[in-house]
Amino acid sequence: MIWVMILAFFGLMFFGVPIAFAMGASALMYMMVEGIPLSMVAQQFFSNSQSFAFLAIPFFILTGSLMVHGGIAQRIISLADTMARQLPGGLGCVSVVTSMGMAGVSGSSVADAASVGSVLIPEMKKKGYSSPFAAAINASSSVVGIIIPPSSTMIIIAWLANLSVAEMFLAGVIPGVMIGVAFLFLTIFISVKRDYPKEKRATFSEFVVSFRKAIWALILPVVLIYVIVFGIATATEAAALAAVYAFLVGTVVYRTLNFKKIVDSLVEAVYGTAIVMFIVSTSTIFTWVLISEGIPKMLGELLLGLGVADWGLILLLVVVMLLAGMVIELVPNLFIFIPIFFPIAQTIGMDPIHFAIVMLCTLALGLFTPPVGSTLYISIHLAKIDMEETIKDVLPFFFVGAVVVLLVTYIPSLTLWVPSLFM
Repeated sequence: MIWVMILAFFGLMFFGVPIAFAMGASALMYMMVEGIPLSMVAQQFFSNSQSFAFLAIPFFILTGSLMVHGGIAQRIISLADTMARQLPGGLGCVSVVTSMGMAGVSGSSVADAASVGSVLIPEMKKKGYSSPFAAAINASSSVVGIIIPPSSTMIIIAWLANLSVAEMFLAGVIPGVMIGVAFLFLTIFISVKRDYPKEKRATFSEFVVSFRKAIWALILPVVLIYVIVFGIATATEAAALAAVYAFLVGTVVYRTLNFKKIVDSLVEAVYGTAIVMFIVSTSTIFTWVLISEGIPKMLGELLLGLGVADWGLILLLVVVMLLAGMVIELVPNLFIFIPIFFPIAQTIGMDPIHFAIVMLCTLALGLFTPPVGSTLYISIHLAKIDMEETIKDVLPFFFVGAVVVLLVTYIPSLTLWVPSLFM
């Protein structure tokens, strides 16, 4: 019967049912057929939502909303413009650099794609960039938003795998920067081939002015990581402090947050939190059924029994996650794969923090690949094009991202060096 539940899950997804409802409905069907008391559904649905660690998620979402409505995105774009506009494909490079800067502020790839893309995609189209290329750059570069700390997705992984949030944050620094830099070089390469324009180099005084305007936003991720790593505050407490900081910067320093913008930020935080936690809750039911039926253990024994070398087994796990990231959203994938793949990784001696970052980077690539890539949907909407038009321009970013993931996978020091310095 458990395989019927899994087939029902994929069948519902095939017919366009949102993944959170597909997971919940298929698990509910299984429990009703097996005679499991429905009280267990309610218990599992609400169990994870009561976690103190998850309280950080609404605060991080609120921080990002306050920063965006407070004009932080425009200031970071201006700073990135003075740093990268003189490169081939200047505005494309500005988009990548901006996404790396926004990653430390919002902690959300979707928020980055929306805030940065709404400004730069129309501007790139005016400058002669093709709409699919502009959308591809915005969709792909924004994925670093959940890899470069702080990241609400890292908090979910840390909670599910019983890992340190501080170590997760530190471990994501180099891989996130590597993906951003790789996309930057790819943007330059494509821009040279297509003869996209580059802008006039910014003067030093322009850079200084832009840096001074953005400094309050750039301080935030440094302070957050510092207070978490050195035990001054938990991740949840730090997220609450970040929301207060964003509010004060927007109202007192920049004076760009008015009552309407604050209300809009609160509404966005409520909607964003509700979506994430609903996915978490329905995924919990689905995962509980899988674990209770011994599916993770069975699959783990099956994979370990293949007799494949450790490096080959790791490659197999990465390929499976790459494919899953294309068809299933990131958070449900975490609930599915962490119980199955983490025991396998630990059995072959892989550091759990290292594997957690490998999983995050691998699944993050699915955010800009069809058919369910959330940052891709946002970008094509802003570019006013169809998804089919972007595939040719998205593929190079996917392949380059996959190469970086393999480097992170097989060179553990890229992930573990920074945590070893502080922890």
